[in-house]
Amino acid sequence: MHIEEPLSLATSERLKKENGLLLRIYQAAFAKDPISRATESARSNLIALRHTVRQIYGERAAVDVTDDLGFISVAACSTD
Repeated sequence: MHIEEPLSLATSERLKKENGLLLRIYQAAFAKDPISRATESARSNLIALRHTVRQIYGERAAVDVTDDLGFISVAACSTD
């Protein structure tokens, strides 16, 4: 059984900041070439962050951290 860790305000803010950075990197790569390896890698990094937050802190925290920026949908990243 997996027990989710509590997400503190400081951790939430740090993860949102990290997600924002990864999103800006993705957007820059996408603007240059939407189908490049750099764009694919940047998108993978966003998904990996959300997946990691989801595994450690639960779905609610993952939504709070990543969906504020409106990039990744819950359906796109769920791996149930």
